[in-house]
Amino acid sequence: MPNSADADVVLLGNNLALMVAGRELALQGRSVIMLTDSKRPGAHFTGMRIDNYDFDIGMVLFEQVMRGEQSTDVTGYDDRVRNDSARFAAVVAEYVGQFVTTVPVPTPSVWLDGQRHPDFVIANRLDYFASAACRPELAEAVAALPDPGVLHASRKLTPGYQWVSYEEASLANHGAPLHALFEGLVQKITRRSSRDILAPWHRLAWLPLYYPETLKAALQGEPCGLPEYPFRAAQEGFTGAFVRELQASMLAAGVTLVETPLERCEPEACGGLVTTVDGSSWRAPVLVMGLAQGRAAELLGIGQKPPVGASVRICFGLIPRTSLLSLDSCLLVLDERYAIYRVTNQDVAAGTDDPLCRVTVELNPQWAEHVYPGLDDAALQNRVFAELVEFGVISQPEDFRLLRSIDASGALPFADQSLLDFSRQLGDAAAQWPGLELTASLLGMGVSSFNDQIIQGLKLARTWSH
Repeated sequence: MPNSADADVVLLGNNLALMVAGRELALQGRSVIMLTDSKRPGAHFTGMRIDNYDFDIGMVLFEQVMRGEQSTDVTGYDDRVRNDSARFAAVVAEYVGQFVTTVPVPTPSVWLDGQRHPDFVIANRLDYFASAACRPELAEAVAALPDPGVLHASRKLTPGYQWVSYEEASLANHGAPLHALFEGLVQKITRRSSRDILAPWHRLAWLPLYYPETLKAALQGEPCGLPEYPFRAAQEGFTGAFVRELQASMLAAGVTLVETPLERCEPEACGGLVTTVDGSSWRAPVLVMGLAQGRAAELLGIGQKPPVGASVRICFGLIPRTSLLSLDSCLLVLDERYAIYRVTNQDVAAGTDDPLCRVTVELNPQWAEHVYPGLDDAALQNRVFAELVEFGVISQPEDFRLLRSIDASGALPFADQSLLDFSRQLGDAAAQWPGLELTASLLGMGVSSFNDQIIQGLKLARTWSH
């Protein structure tokens, strides 16, 4: 039967920020309704359960790097400031620790020129540049780099840098040969060019932007002042365990969870009215939205759809530990002649002793067809898994037992001008609704990370506690 009710806060969506805000507000005694629009709470961070095995959706790890001055006043978090969540890394670590125990992850690796090296793309391990394996033309170009001037990577947080493309910034700070490696990675992941990526948001495509002085010091084998970027994993090897425990705590605190699809949202003088497809409705002075951009646009009455992102195929499988030839926590494949761009072993990352390791393989299906044209689905899949043998992960393709694969068409956002413009359009529409707050990707680019969402949820709860 349809019902109608009032609440202090109605949460529209299923993202992590809503879960955190909902739990904290319920603990303060507020009445909270979370309308998930038929989606699982936690979204991407929830992971998947396949044949009684818990899998993260690709590489999903904790980042708890505490560099620079730290703050505990989450009300000071500003989603308009690039990477502002870094000031609250200690707060995030403490919050995560309430629900799961984390352990350090072994250094990820990159596969390049038929060899694996410590990862210099996401982990800042620049050993490669001083090694004999470093491509000579790459080293020569870095050594000869002139002063990048206004394109220097140290300026990437300044207003003028917002319009600089990653291609421009990378060529100026890395030189053409190293940029070519990163351009190849962009092509593999997105089937687009790095000239379309806005440089300040380079990490949305897992791309680095180093100072030329840092690279030159690394080439000389000298201290470069840039420590390895560490990752952490839940000790059970499943980051989604955090979401599972958070959801249990959220429900125990008194949050009401409603999974019925949403039908419409209507602004009122103070707050709004939300109706689900079964006719039930909820009214609250405060609405918080944490939906995918396209769904949010529908409910906000925006006729335009969000820009289409890159497609990804994720293959979930098991490898017997005795069949592993290398113990990579994560292997990023830079060579363009391969379809796979990333392999993640959750059990190696967490250091579990399980006899079967949970492994995810990520690729762009369009790039796979480009690399291996003319193959049917079965032959293409066999060729992709044969790459694991070439990478020295396993000795035969049959050692990887595929449990499931999923294709997410257009799911990876592409950090270009069209996405920036659409994000601003969402913000402008939301500003017309009294009492409506946005979270994660609805706030703009680069603020939907795990850490950002934790801080956004805590900030919302702290703001409304008075």
